[in-house]
Amino acid sequence: MTDIKRAGFVILTGPPQHIAHGSCYIAMDGSPTMMSSKAASFNTFAEAEAFAKAHHIALNARTYIGREDLRT
Repeated sequence: MTDIKRAGFVILTGPPQHIAHGSCYIAMDGSPTMMSSKAASFNTFAEAEAFAKAHHIALNARTYIGREDLRT
């Protein structure tokens, strides 16, 4: 089976660099995870923003929405 990459939006915590050392993803249950496969992914920025709001995740310089290549 071939992995297919697609671009999506994820919520990250940590230094505002492209997946810097020490960064975590936010999972679908709102908890932090180091595993990209467990990260909540969204098709649009607005969907990620709505998820953050619904889960009381404050978006700021250390917790932010980023664009990622995700394997499906």
